[in-house]
Amino acid sequence: MTSAVAHRAHLVVDKERGCGPAPRDRHIDDPTWDRTGRLVEKGADAVLAPLRGSLISARRRIAPGSGAICMTVVLLALSAAAVQAQVITEFSVGITPGAGIYDITAGPDGNLWFAEHAGGRIGRITTSGVVTEFSAGITPAAWPFDITAGPDGNLWFTESIGNRVGSITPAGVVTEFSAGISAGAQPEGITLGPDGNLWFAEFFGDRIGRITPAGVVTEFGAGITAGANPFDITVGPDGNLWFTESSGSRIGRITTAGVVTEFSAGISAGALPRGITQGPDGNLWFTEYAGERIGRITTAGVVTEFSAGITAGAGPFGITTGPDGNLWFTEFSGDRVGRITTAGVVTEFSAGITAPAGPFGITTGPDGNLWFTEFSGDRVGRISGLAPTPTPTASPTPTETPTPTTTATPTVTPSVTATLTPTPQATAAATATPPRTVAPIPATSTSGIALFAVLLALAAVVLLFRRNA
Repeated sequence: MTSAVAHRAHLVVDKERGCGPAPRDRHIDDPTWDRTGRLVEKGADAVLAPLRGSLISARRRIAPGSGAICMTVVLLALSAAAVQAQVITEFSVGITPGAGIYDITAGPDGNLWFAEHAGGRIGRITTSGVVTEFSAGITPAAWPFDITAGPDGNLWFTESIGNRVGSITPAGVVTEFSAGISAGAQPEGITLGPDGNLWFAEFFGDRIGRITPAGVVTEFGAGITAGANPFDITVGPDGNLWFTESSGSRIGRITTAGVVTEFSAGISAGALPRGITQGPDGNLWFTEYAGERIGRITTAGVVTEFSAGITAGAGPFGITTGPDGNLWFTEFSGDRVGRITTAGVVTEFSAGITAPAGPFGITTGPDGNLWFTEFSGDRVGRISGLAPTPTPTASPTPTETPTPTTTATPTVTPSVTATLTPTPQATAAATATPPRTVAPIPATSTSGIALFAVLLALAAVVLLFRRNA
């Protein structure tokens, strides 16, 4: 509860009469109220006039039967004051220097799991900040990139330089799969598909790959323009997979049968789309690393770009839907985390992020907080204190109404066998991690809402007294 408003809020209640205004014929014995029912400032306990530090102190005789109204008004004011600040905490203990952390995901075990790109490891962090790193079973120079939870209770990750897909159990046992993945493909983004398989983007292969939990790989290239460089991939609300084409400045859609459609209209040239996620509004949202924009695409292919509120040189990268119903994204070059409402209103946050950080991946954790990785800082960050916020009036940049650029094509299906790696030993790191930095995030919108609610409550009190005076 915000003590600035609530620390001295009180009403004196007559035990016999309850809480409420006195009838017209009763004596008003507190000069805080005049005979017309208007509030008159008198001392620090009078009114918030104007919001100088207290709520109400109105000592007077009160009429029976108005306790519920009075209590409702007080609770309204107090609940409006109970707005938590959002706080960033960084964790570094247990993470090997030079890890170069890329993506992060929530695991089936209630922890967060992340890929150490430069370190060649997979990391696990509990919601209290205890880190464990796993390297056994991962081939040297694998360069793990993205990671996601699979249908089998394991975590699945891509090895961009190793040209493999790996799985790791919650206990840390790693299996690598390479058969069926074309040489030089460079797998990057990966997600669980609606068909129970894992789907991944092949950056240099210009293909989308599918791998079953048993390790059988199928690659799809038809319908993807040469030089597209597929980067990230996610499931859409329409039951298809949606992916970014980094060099092609396009968004692609692939059905679970392998039929591809590309969309480019409405996406600015040279945008370099990176991360993509399903939004709470039934659309897909993506970042434009070079374009310094956040894009939204409907399942029909209509694109809108938003740039207002994003600082030049930010380098938007990862993106996810937050527990507050907004989209949250990392600013790799700006050392910030950004929030965008579904109406396109952007807020950037930097307090609590130690530079150089290089925020990269971001996800919602099982604890209801947001978790992000810091590639340059070798840290994992947590944003807590999130709560649903109302959507303000939109402030978007231009909208375009496109048509799908490309038609889709069928699939190419090589079959494969899995390459297993023996049971590894987990390289545990450490004791609980103390917060590296904890800083409140500016929350102008939430404090404004609290102020409005308090004023509304006061207006209700005034009307109540005026009616009964």
